[in-house]
Amino acid sequence: MYLLSLRKVFPVFILILCICIAGCGATSSSESSMVTSQTDATQTQSVEHLFGTTAIPLHPKRIASYNLEDMLLSLKAPLVLGVSVGENYYLEDRLKAQQVSILNMDSGLANLEAFADAQPDLIVASATIDRTTYDQLSLIAPTIVYDREDWKNSIVKIGKALDLEDQAHQVITDHNRQVQQAKATITEAVGDKATIAFLRTTSKDIRLYLPGYQNKQGQTLPGYAGMLYNDLGLLPMPLVYQLQKDNPDKQNVNLSTEVLPEVKADYVFVTSGSAGGTSEDLQKDQSEFAELQKSPIWQALPAVQNHHLYSVNAKYWISTGPIADELKIKDAVKQLTTSS
Repeated sequence: MYLLSLRKVFPVFILILCICIAGCGATSSSESSMVTSQTDATQTQSVEHLFGTTAIPLHPKRIASYNLEDMLLSLKAPLVLGVSVGENYYLEDRLKAQQVSILNMDSGLANLEAFADAQPDLIVASATIDRTTYDQLSLIAPTIVYDREDWKNSIVKIGKALDLEDQAHQVITDHNRQVQQAKATITEAVGDKATIAFLRTTSKDIRLYLPGYQNKQGQTLPGYAGMLYNDLGLLPMPLVYQLQKDNPDKQNVNLSTEVLPEVKADYVFVTSGSAGGTSEDLQKDQSEFAELQKSPIWQALPAVQNHHLYSVNAKYWISTGPIADELKIKDAVKQLTTSS
């Protein structure tokens, strides 16, 4: 009788035991999956940048930018905070379209609270910051630093750090294609012997921009006007070459009214103000430029007499990056092909 009962119960016991074992296996698998996921989320990589080597998330999801918004927008990086340079910043609409919080640069980096509030897992900053600011930002999130004026090299390094290297190379490919198309269009319109100059006027001075300059590391950078001088098939006027030779470490030089008559370029691009500043600042700069335009010296410039003087927007001409350069190229093509 007892043996018979065991024969009936034993198969049921075995079934329950199998179910328990399967259940334990599922729990172990689930726990293992959770551990792997957590490991992926905390994986880091060491990245070399201008301020040293920093461990950053392998796949950052919340990036705060200081003055590298042009490159990061071009890369379609997951931005949560960007810096606006003055009023009417040329990237402001693009940042708002991606619902990126915007910190006006006039607030200064002393307002680190905005960076902390954005809860970034990575901060990407321009080399314009100093070491003290870098250390403060690094307390909020891992911070890496790059040169925005050397954007073609910097964007590849940033792309590699953010696992967006293919996108970085595509940005450069698209830029080079645009440059070649623009160069062909401009050459057809004005020939291959036309000379060019880029001036910037403020309420204090007149500046002539040069094709490039050497930084403290001895590296040659194109500067704000490099695209105009170097890429579009236009020749810098002789004065530009001479001043570049005399001032290899400067991207612009002040022009006195005595030297201004030597601006004999066939085509002159001119901008007033700066990338930053307020509307009041711009109004002052433009008022001074309006007075300058009335002077006999200005009226005697060949480009003025031939109606080859073109006013452009300082917000992106006194800036650099793939988006800024794209806007400059469009300006150059429009001006040189419609009124040459």
